[in-house]
Amino acid sequence: MIRKGINRVVPVWLAGLAIVIAGCMNMGDKDSGPSQNPGSMASVCGGKWEMRLLRINGQAVPVDQPGEFTFLCNTDGEAMGKSGINTYRGAMQVTTNGQILWDTGSFASTKMAGPPQLMEQETQYLRALSGTSQAFVKSSGGRLILRDASGDIYIEYIKSGN
Repeated sequence: MIRKGINRVVPVWLAGLAIVIAGCMNMGDKDSGPSQNPGSMASVCGGKWEMRLLRINGQAVPVDQPGEFTFLCNTDGEAMGKSGINTYRGAMQVTTNGQILWDTGSFASTKMAGPPQLMEQETQYLRALSGTSQAFVKSSGGRLILRDASGDIYIEYIKSGN
């Protein structure tokens, strides 16, 4: 009786093992899973981006109104956006391997005041943005990552519908 039960279980077990092995064989396939590619001027400057996540020193920074923190640029290298309360603009380039080259001397921001908590978030965002040195585009162009080389500064955006 036990032998009969084993004879039924072994083929099912072997079929399951074959499915697992076949699945693992495709894990190295470059089309599997989410992809992340180095940004370029065309992919980074292809529309308006709204911030979804800000990490500084590996820690998430709470942001009250992430949609009020935006980034956009054109292929001439003019960057601009909203930083919570104020707007900013400056010049930058993105190399073909995703390296960001900021012209820090060109950056300017409006100087409106607001609630202290939002002003602090704005300061953290602008400081983080100026510290980024790499751009990556992922999720078929739906997400933009700006970060520093170590990953201590990490800003993630989603493409805006506007």
